[in-house]
Amino acid sequence: MPKPNNNGQCKLQKIPRLSANDLCALRDFVNKRLTEPSSLQDNNPLPLSVLIEQNPGLYRNAVDLLSAGNSVQAVAHATSIPLQTIRAMTHFIPNYRDVCRSSTSKNLALASLRMSEILVESTDRIPADRIAFTLAVATEKAELLSGGITQRTEVRPVVSREELQRLFEQLPKAKVRELPNSDFARKS
Repeated sequence: MPKPNNNGQCKLQKIPRLSANDLCALRDFVNKRLTEPSSLQDNNPLPLSVLIEQNPGLYRNAVDLLSAGNSVQAVAHATSIPLQTIRAMTHFIPNYRDVCRSSTSKNLALASLRMSEILVESTDRIPADRIAFTLAVATEKAELLSGGITQRTEVRPVVSREELQRLFEQLPKAKVRELPNSDFARKS
């Protein structure tokens, strides 16, 4: 974490890159942790004070938080583990993309609910089209990520040229009486 200096400005500390050995150790740790029961109850993250008190448990909790669908930034912030280390952990968690998709879907559904509440609370202050558009997009994305229906397709039969020709041939022939050219010229 950056620490403020005397002027109150934060000085960024350079964090060394992870080596191949670091990544192997991290992979082994994550794989081992995923075989153990989770320390999280009902997907609620542990408070930061508990994470700080238990140094070995710090990384265990980071794996649990990631597996529960928390963002990389949220886990890094909650555990004070460098962001690049948390990002590297995600590569070793099986089906991490599915975890992210599910969490994003849930978050969008919650956001849609809150946006609809805001619309009701402040219809007189906020242009309805702004909230309605955002609500529509969030709802559609939540449906899309959860596997819901986001599009409707209708199929209509189209008559081919051959079918159309066959239909015209089946029509009864009209009785036509031809007028001589001279009769046509007189009428005009």
